[in-house]
Amino acid sequence: MGPRGWRGPGGGAWDLLPVPPSYRGTSVQVCGLWPFAGGSGRPLVGVPVGHDLETGATVCCDVINWFRHGLISSPSMLVLGLQGLGKSSWTVRQILGLADQGVIPLVLGDMKGEYGAVIEALGGQVMRLGENQRLNVLDPGAMGAAADRIGGEGGAILREQALQRSAMLVTALIQIVRRQPLADWETTLINKGIRQLLERRHGEQEPPTLPDLAYLMTHPDPDLVRAALAGTVEEFLDATKPLARSLEALLDGPLGRTFSGQTTERLRLDSTGVCVDVSAIRRHSDDVKAAIMLATWSEGYASVEAANALVEAGLDSQKHYLMVMDEMWEPLRIEGAGLVDKLDGLTRLNRNDGVGNIFITHSLKDMESMASPADVKKARGFAERSSIVVTAGLAKEDLRALSEVKRMSEVEIATVASWSTPAGWKQRMIRDPHTGQTRPAPPPGAGKVLIKLGERAGIQTQVTLTAAEMDLHDTNTRWLSTP
Repeated sequence: MGPRGWRGPGGGAWDLLPVPPSYRGTSVQVCGLWPFAGGSGRPLVGVPVGHDLETGATVCCDVINWFRHGLISSPSMLVLGLQGLGKSSWTVRQILGLADQGVIPLVLGDMKGEYGAVIEALGGQVMRLGENQRLNVLDPGAMGAAADRIGGEGGAILREQALQRSAMLVTALIQIVRRQPLADWETTLINKGIRQLLERRHGEQEPPTLPDLAYLMTHPDPDLVRAALAGTVEEFLDATKPLARSLEALLDGPLGRTFSGQTTERLRLDSTGVCVDVSAIRRHSDDVKAAIMLATWSEGYASVEAANALVEAGLDSQKHYLMVMDEMWEPLRIEGAGLVDKLDGLTRLNRNDGVGNIFITHSLKDMESMASPADVKKARGFAERSSIVVTAGLAKEDLRALSEVKRMSEVEIATVASWSTPAGWKQRMIRDPHTGQTRPAPPPGAGKVLIKLGERAGIQTQVTLTAAEMDLHDTNTRWLSTP
C-alpha cells in the first residue's frame, strides 16, 4: 500500500483523503464503537458553552454546578474582554442554561438594556428603572414582608437588618453627593431617624420616604436632639446643618427623581428571573449611575436574604440565584464615594447565601482606576476571589496584568491577544436570510474565550449561539442596512 492508496490493478492514489465523521455522546451511547471512541479531558459538568478549540470536545462550565461538584471553592466568575467579542453572549448562555435547571437569574443594573428580552422570554420580571420609575430606599421591601411572615425574634432580627440596609444605602447616596465620607455622628443620626420613621409607620400601607427623613432632620423630636448631644432644637439644627443640606441636595438634584417617592415596582423573587434595566440613565452623570446601580444591587441582595430567611423559618423551599453584575466598573471609580467598600460587603457572602455571581467588565484596568490605593486593592480582590475567570480577546498588556491574578502562560497570552485583532482588511458583512438586510459580521475572535481555573491550563472555547439566543440577544440592531 502506498502513502495515498493501493498499488496494482484496481488501485490508485488519492489526491484528497476524506476526513471520517465524528460524533459526540456519553460512554453509554458510544460504548459499542470501541476502540474507535476517545474520552474527553474536559469537564462535562455544567452548562454546555461550546467546543474546545484544540480538541473539538464539548466544554461545560458554570459557577453553580462547578461549585456543587467541588471543582471551585466559591460560586463566582469574572468575565473580561473587549467590546463586541462576546462577554454578554457568554453570560446569556449562562443565564439560559442555569434557568433550565431552576436557578433564578438576577440581572442587577442592566446598563445597556441587553438582557431584558432574555428574562422576558423566561417569563421573568423586567423592571425599567429610569426617569419615571422610583425606588424608595427606606422601604423594608422583601425583608420587611418576610419579617412580618416569620414574626417573633426571627422577624425582629430581619427587620433590624432591613433598617441597617436602608441606613447604609442613605449614607452611600449622601457620600456620592458629597464625594466624601460622613462623620460618625451623622451616620448615627441617619440610623436613629430611619428607626423612628419605621417605628411610627409600622403596620401602615406605605413606608416612610427620603423626604420624610429630610423633614425629620429639620423638625427633630427630643430623642433625636438627645442623640446629637444637643441641648436645644436650635443647637441641633446648627450642628446638623451640613447633613440637612446634603439631604436637600440629594432630593433636589438629579437623584431626587429616582429616590424621592414610593417604590414604583418591587423586585419579585417568586418569578423565573429578574432584570433591572437602567439603560434610561446610561448617558447621565457618573453620580446618577453609581447611585442607581448601588441601590439596585442592594435591593437584589436584600431580597435574596429575605428569601433565605423564609427558608430557615421553614416557610419556603431553598432556591439558588445567579447574580449578574455587568458594567460593574462604572460606579467603583467615583472618588470619595466609598462604593468599593459597599460592593465588597454585598458580595462576600455569596457562598453562604446560595448565590452565584458573574462580574463583567472590560479589563483589570477598570478596577484600578480608583484614586485610592486601598480601593484599588479591594477592587482587585473581586478578581482574586473569582474562582473562574473567563476572558475573551484582550491586549497583551491587560492579559499580563491578569496573569498576576490567574497565572497565564505566554502561549495563552499570545493566543487570547490574537482574538482581538482581525486577520486582514477585507470587508465582512452578513445578510439576514429572512429580511435581506445586512450588518457588520462579528469579529473573527467573537465567541472565543479562555476559561481559567486556578493554576490549571486554560480551556480555549468557541461559544456558538443558537438561533433563539441570537434573536433574543442582538446587540447590532442599529447597524442593519438594506443593500
